[in-house]
Amino acid sequence: MLSPRKTSGRSHPSLTYRPPTHLRTLKIGLIAFVGIAGLAVLWVVAWFTLASNMRTETLAWIEAQRAAGFTVSYTKFELSGFPFKLVATIDEPGLGWPDTRAPWVWQGKHLTMQARPWTPWRLRLALAGAQTVRLADGAGPTTYKGAADVLALDLVFGGDGAESGRLTVGGLNFSTAEGTRAITVERAEVAARRGFPDPEDHHASTLNVELSALGLGFPESLDLPLGRIIGALRLQADVLGTVPTASWPAALAKWRDDGGTIEVARLALTYGPLDVRANGTLAFDGDMQPIGAFTAKVQGFFPLVDALKDKGLVRARDAVTAKIVLGALAKRPAQGGPPTLNLPLTVQGRKVYAGPLALAEVPAIPW
Repeated sequence: MLSPRKTSGRSHPSLTYRPPTHLRTLKIGLIAFVGIAGLAVLWVVAWFTLASNMRTETLAWIEAQRAAGFTVSYTKFELSGFPFKLVATIDEPGLGWPDTRAPWVWQGKHLTMQARPWTPWRLRLALAGAQTVRLADGAGPTTYKGAADVLALDLVFGGDGAESGRLTVGGLNFSTAEGTRAITVERAEVAARRGFPDPEDHHASTLNVELSALGLGFPESLDLPLGRIIGALRLQADVLGTVPTASWPAALAKWRDDGGTIEVARLALTYGPLDVRANGTLAFDGDMQPIGAFTAKVQGFFPLVDALKDKGLVRARDAVTAKIVLGALAKRPAQGGPPTLNLPLTVQGRKVYAGPLALAEVPAIPW
């Protein structure tokens, strides 16, 4: 009988074989290359998909505005920015409203829309180059030409469209066709954020707005009592009540009839010698013109009364009476400084009143 053959206890070389270091390195490199190449292909597909969506949604928006009655024009639509940006460049964009009561047309040089592929819901729109705005009213058409150092709108989208936005303006200057200065903005920011309350809740905020601006210049043709430059303006306000989805201004009228108002938490104005701090409520009357009631703290009201008298907006004897009455009501700081007046401001019948004194007339809004 044969006895079993004894083994030496050594493993077979095929079981303990380890490839040379350079082969192991090559294998790891090939795996990494294939993985990176796969990710690159996926990134390319994703970028072009997002770019195609940007084009499709932009063109759909243009067609929707045209269907609503606006005029929309452009000469070129181009996509770029690969691989880390989505950039749509529109040459010679134009937007207008041909309504016969108050038609207007805006024409720009270039409009760029930019987003990141990993956050496509955040969109930045920027305007560059010369721009033209043409307005028309009963006196005939007026053309304004100009440009801005900064003119950009940042939007954040959600499931129900734009949820928030911020408009930034800097170094904006517009003049009439004759070269007269019309509108200037040294610096301004407007931020808005939508709220989504119950549509039946007419006391909840559906839109919060914050505005801050420096160096606002208005056309000299307005002949404002304290000059054409407003030094500073700050506003914090909430729109209460849901504006229905209907044609304009019917939607605004329905919102008003349902009790919609604008709550102004803060209004701060520096205009020449005048300094105003106020808060209150705005609404619209039966003619869709603004009405409101505010509580205000005012400094520099004596120069304002003099300016209104010089402009012929207040009779001389009424100006004297106003200065006596307002002076008696004003408080003088113990440490010195201009007197401060606490009084109600109202907007009614297209006029602004400080107590019983009519300060200015509000231009009619041509809805």
